[in-house]
Amino acid sequence: MRFSEIYKEIVLDSSFENWKKLVRYYMRLNKAHLLMLKKTKIVPQQICVEIAKTLKKIEVEKIEEKLPEQTEDLVFLIEKKLSEVVGIEKAGFLHTARSRNDIDTTIFRMCIRDELMEFAHQLIDVINVIVQKAKDNLETLILLYTHGQPAQVSSFTHYLLAYAFDFLDVLENLIRSIQIVNICPMGSGAITTTGFPIDRDMVSEYLGFSEPVENSYRAIATSHWITFPSSCLRILMNDLTRFTQEFIHKSSCEVGIFQFPDEVVQISSIMPQKRNPVILEHIRIRANIAHGIFDMTEKTFVNTPYQDINENGDFVLFKFLEGMKTAKEALTLVKETVQKVDVDQTRVKELSLKTGATTTELADELVRRFNISFRQAHTVVSEYVRSNMRYDALNQSFEKICGMKLTLNQKQVEKILSPEHFVKVRKIAGGPGKKPALEMIKKIEKITKTLKKKVEMMNQEMTKSLERLESDFYSIEK
Repeated sequence: MRFSEIYKEIVLDSSFENWKKLVRYYMRLNKAHLLMLKKTKIVPQQICVEIAKTLKKIEVEKIEEKLPEQTEDLVFLIEKKLSEVVGIEKAGFLHTARSRNDIDTTIFRMCIRDELMEFAHQLIDVINVIVQKAKDNLETLILLYTHGQPAQVSSFTHYLLAYAFDFLDVLENLIRSIQIVNICPMGSGAITTTGFPIDRDMVSEYLGFSEPVENSYRAIATSHWITFPSSCLRILMNDLTRFTQEFIHKSSCEVGIFQFPDEVVQISSIMPQKRNPVILEHIRIRANIAHGIFDMTEKTFVNTPYQDINENGDFVLFKFLEGMKTAKEALTLVKETVQKVDVDQTRVKELSLKTGATTTELADELVRRFNISFRQAHTVVSEYVRSNMRYDALNQSFEKICGMKLTLNQKQVEKILSPEHFVKVRKIAGGPGKKPALEMIKKIEKITKTLKKKVEMMNQEMTKSLERLESDFYSIEK
């Protein structure tokens, strides 16, 4: 069959370029399927041996640069290569009880599974780096903002752990996504399985899957194998854009809380004073682009029929893989940023006292010490802040509103307002005090360790299965 030149160039040739990157998965699938056909005696033993010998040779050969004329895709190309050695009649036995439908989606799942496993390890590494930075900065102060305005003082540890918890949410969903991906469509055929007595469990185990897809129609129609991971990764990319906006804000000249070493800063070609932490912008660029790709991947399936369709094909898969590559780059830059960032303590204290970011604690202390309502204390301290924090104004405001003398002297007030004191007294679970911070670190480390073990166990099972596949396949002639 001769295809239109336009169709061949835009669809078939570009698809073949994609499939050349998936050859190793297809060869694994061929081996597993052939071993199953041999074991179940669906295909004569001698033919299985001849096909196996030829597959071994094809596996080490270089795939053609261009798709040969009148050849539709990789499946037909490999079958053609088999035919040239064992004959067309024998070569055709390999395709017994399978379809390109279940072949394609199985290979795509194997590919995405590998990518997600690699990404999970990378995300665990970033979480561990954040936790280590948090451990190293238990006494480091930071000024936090709400609605773009200075709000309250905290510890850098407390600030970093918020990101760590969010990233843990993503890691948990990522592992769940891997589990959704890691079920095997092989044996589903085009839609309804086959009349041959195949062993779906055997193929699934050889290819490192947890089990076969339980419904053959779902196996070839579902989009969950790509939309679930897309959704999870899209959320993470959204988190990374928020991370960069925060860090850019705190690195600005006007705020000046975060400082970066020269190795991650670029200068202006004309303005001598400029130090641009553009590593942050490059995280944002990559996270935004990856977010767009993952969002596009999900939306590709909106209002599409629940069938075997080309949206479930290699074109969308490779767009997703582009997003994965970009997301990995963004995550690598996040790790570098966290390791290299420093907090200017002098600037934090200056801004905190200037903006009244510790005055909530003064209001709290008035409530505790003088048994007044918080609303009264809030009003007193608000007037104090408006007076540019004059001690005499605090005295006057307190006496006017509370009807009693303020027995706190100026030194006591200054101590209450110190950023160090503000953080120290916040000992409630989840807060910036040293004890709750250490408890959060312990919790994150425990969860991360558990999730890492899950990933490693999945990886070990897959590795063992693939090793078993290779061993059994290369002893097929015995």
